[in-house]
Amino acid sequence: MSGLGMEGRTVLITGGGAGIGAQTVRTFHAAGATVYFTARRDPTEELPADARLIIADATKEEDAFAAVATALSHNGRLDIAINNVGNLGEGDVWDRPLHETPLEVWDSTMRQSLSTCMLAMKAALPPMIARSSGVIVNVASLAGMRVARFASPAYSAAKAGVIHLSRKSALAYAPMGIRINCVAPGVTLTPQLQLLDKSERDGIAKELHPSGQLVTTEEVANAIFWAASDRSASMIGHVIPIDGGWSAL
Repeated sequence: MSGLGMEGRTVLITGGGAGIGAQTVRTFHAAGATVYFTARRDPTEELPADARLIIADATKEEDAFAAVATALSHNGRLDIAINNVGNLGEGDVWDRPLHETPLEVWDSTMRQSLSTCMLAMKAALPPMIARSSGVIVNVASLAGMRVARFASPAYSAAKAGVIHLSRKSALAYAPMGIRINCVAPGVTLTPQLQLLDKSERDGIAKELHPSGQLVTTEEVANAIFWAASDRSASMIGHVIPIDGGWSAL
């Protein structure tokens, strides 16, 4: 990934301790960026020793602003923000119908998968506005674009919200020199999915992806990297599906 203009740039990645986030940390670090990343606890995957961990709860506004302040302490600038946090909230399960979903479970998933994105953007935008420069890439899901059997109603709505929030914000901040785009992974081989039996994982891939293959974290991280690089300088307000063909159905 060298030669793509990441040397000297400061990058903040939320949810960088595992899965897509951890691979994104490795990808930007390998390209020469100064990488800060947030997680609620120590990473569960091996990451570069000089990638800076910030212990933070992405659902808390004060933690979102503290993470940005820590990244700014490096050289006074935040060039790229990757907002990756998102999952089912406490008590949410993919196969519970909407009419049986408790409000507190709905709210928990909304906080985890939509409010975290809003808070991260709210914290990252002021220093970018001050410099008239910056890139934000939000991580959504194919569940926000297509009806997905393995996504709860709350998660589907939250990820659709991330996509529309990204588009709305992209138009609002483009005149200020800030690019905002979104990446929407299909079923990705994260540590959570690796807990399933291989035959079950393969069955899910064949059901949802015309390619019959699961998406890898490397593929998603590469798309995030490209969307944040100067090679996508005119791309604003787009959603990039990384999905083995699912979005074409």
